[in-house]
Amino acid sequence: MERLKAVIVKEFIHIRRDPRSLVIIFALPLVMIFIFGHVLSFDLKKIETLIIDLDRSPLSRDLITRFAAAPLYKIYSLENQGHAEKRAAAAQDYLQSAERWLRQGKIKQYLIIPRDFSRRLAANFPSPVAVVIDGADANVATRLYQYNERIFKSFFFPTKSIEMPFEVKIKMFFNPEIASTPFIIPGLVAALMLMISALLTSLSLAREKETGSIELLFISPLRSPDIILGKTIPYLLVALIVGLVIFLFSHFFFGLQVHGSPLVLFLTAVIYILTGLSLGILISTVAPTQKVAMLVALLGTILPSIFLSGFIFPLESLSPALRAFSYLVPATYFLRILRSLTLKGASLRHFLFEASVLLAISLFLLALAIRKFSTLRRASA
Repeated sequence: MERLKAVIVKEFIHIRRDPRSLVIIFALPLVMIFIFGHVLSFDLKKIETLIIDLDRSPLSRDLITRFAAAPLYKIYSLENQGHAEKRAAAAQDYLQSAERWLRQGKIKQYLIIPRDFSRRLAANFPSPVAVVIDGADANVATRLYQYNERIFKSFFFPTKSIEMPFEVKIKMFFNPEIASTPFIIPGLVAALMLMISALLTSLSLAREKETGSIELLFISPLRSPDIILGKTIPYLLVALIVGLVIFLFSHFFFGLQVHGSPLVLFLTAVIYILTGLSLGILISTVAPTQKVAMLVALLGTILPSIFLSGFIFPLESLSPALRAFSYLVPATYFLRILRSLTLKGASLRHFLFEASVLLAISLFLLALAIRKFSTLRRASA
């Protein structure tokens, strides 16, 4: 314990002597979560929609009113007026303008209500309404199609005087507004906590290599486990403080609420941070310089945490090879825990498996780092 205590005190002295790095460590995640928290959003707002009304009937205007009343749409309406010949020429001009605006990105979709729209509906004949959607962004196009379908169904059944044989009542649990912020912010928190934890310890041994002081560690009576654990434990406290700052920032700026037990969140966060610290110390034993260690820590944590953890893309949508690799990403498991605690208010028994896997990964990485450091020590002897 005395040997371990000596290494811990030494690391705290290193931390105190480098206050600029601490400022960066605390400021970087706050800046990133502020930017990504506002930029990343799956919510559609003010969808620019052009409606070309060739019918100009009360029924067609009613359909336009339904779109205009929905807060998701920003409506531009064109009504075909004049005599038959003028209406035909104007309709062609409207179509060309709509296609040009769609290509230029001024609108996301345009609708064409045909001339005989109300007459065909009154005679109980189907009346097609043309809807052209910008499909450049597949996710936006899919959600836009669903929103349109909802409005068309609500318009069609009352118009045709058809009563549904059953009534469907839908209640949305955990995220009634279907907002993307409660879904995205936990993912950002998980990714940033892993990145900061790995970044803290990745520079530890790399700094010793650059300054040459690692030779003193090699010839010291300290055992390899003492050195690795002594360099990990001080950063656990720093990472916990950074994690607390991230949580408070997310709470006050984005309304992140913890509906589960704060104690369970703290215990699982400690395990998760230990996993990141273990990964960082392993990187530090391999990297020759601090720059290389920092680059590997950033790329090895932030990219898999964003793309392969279920943060943005569902794991079911990944290829079998990537899905198998995603189970090696620590953020995959902590993200499930964090979303369960913040959105669902789940208890520890619901994610004992995830917590156990994170603990196993951290112990494995620590053991691997100790073994790698012992190999370096024997090679220098």
